[in-house]
Amino acid sequence: MAHSQPSGPLQRLFAALVIALLASVSGGDARAEPPARPPANAVPVNSFDDLSRALFACWVPPPGTMGFQITLRFGLTGKGELRGKPLATYSILPGPPDLQREFVAAAILALSNCTPVLMTEAFARVAAARVLTIRFIATGPET
Repeated sequence: MAHSQPSGPLQRLFAALVIALLASVSGGDARAEPPARPPANAVPVNSFDDLSRALFACWVPPPGTMGFQITLRFGLTGKGELRGKPLATYSILPGPPDLQREFVAAAILALSNCTPVLMTEAFARVAAARVLTIRFIATGPET
């Protein structure tokens, strides 16, 4: 028995219906970019010291992690967004594995929550051309 496929306008209609069905099941076009998030800081940063302060504003070390530290290497785009995933380059994590994971997650979340960073145009060009590092250290009585 020969299998026949629709041709012409009927084939195009069938293809369009299949594409629409797949898009509705998958949640839409996977190539579509998510909407841009507003900058986390209100005043544009113009130096690496300002950038550090802006990023540390989102840092909340988990309780029980005093003495923990992690250094993350990352990049920013000219729009102040993270470029790729941060990379841990150094850490001191003396506690149990679940607390270690919580500490590392908090550091990565701080970077995620504080980006995009609003930067001056001149500083954005400088920051986007560099590999950046930041060290999160849990200190104080609350950690």
